[in-house]
Amino acid sequence: MAEFVDYISNMGLNDPNLTPHDGRNQRVEPGTYDWEITKAVFDQSKKGNRTLRVTAIVTTEESPMKGRSLVGTYVISEDDFARRRMKALVEATGVQVDANGGLSKDAFVGTHFTADVVVDTFDDIDSKTGQPVTKDFTKWIGERPYEGTAPAAAASKPTAAPAASGSAPRRPAAPAAGGNGAARPRS
Repeated sequence: MAEFVDYISNMGLNDPNLTPHDGRNQRVEPGTYDWEITKAVFDQSKKGNRTLRVTAIVTTEESPMKGRSLVGTYVISEDDFARRRMKALVEATGVQVDANGGLSKDAFVGTHFTADVVVDTFDDIDSKTGQPVTKDFTKWIGERPYEGTAPAAAASKPTAAPAASGSAPRRPAAPAAGGNGAARPRS
C-alpha cells in the first residue's frame, strides 16, 4: 500500500507555474465568458433524473475569472424544456447529433462556447435543521457559439463555424442586475 508521502510526491508541488491558493471562494462571478468543456459525464440528479453534467473552465483572456470552473447540468428527458436546454448546448458547441438526434457525451470535451453567468436565489429547507433557508445557485445561461480562436491545446476538436463578421458586437452584454439571476447582497 502506498504511503501518503508517495501521493504528495506525485502532486508536483515544485512546479514553478503553481501559485498558492489565497483561500478565497473560487466562484465565477456574474458576467459573460468564453468556456471550454473539460469533462462531460452522464449522471443522476438527487431527484432521480438522468442528466448530462458538463464541467467547463473560463477561457476569456484578460478576465480575473480565467481558469475557474463551473458545472452545468442538463436533464435528459423528452420534456420540451429539457430538450430545448440540451439543444442550446449542442448548437453552441457545434456537437454533431446522429440521424436519431442522439449524441456522445465525449463529443463535448474540448469544445468551446460563450455564455452568461448568473446567480439565482431560491428558498429551500435545510436538510439538517428543517428550517427554511435561502440558497444561491451559480449557473451559466444563454449558451451561444464561441466566436474567437480556440486555444492551441483544443484547436483539434471541431467547434461551431464562426459567425459572419460584421459591425455587430462580438456578443451581447451580460444580463442586467436585478430580478432573477442577479446576485443578492449578503447580510
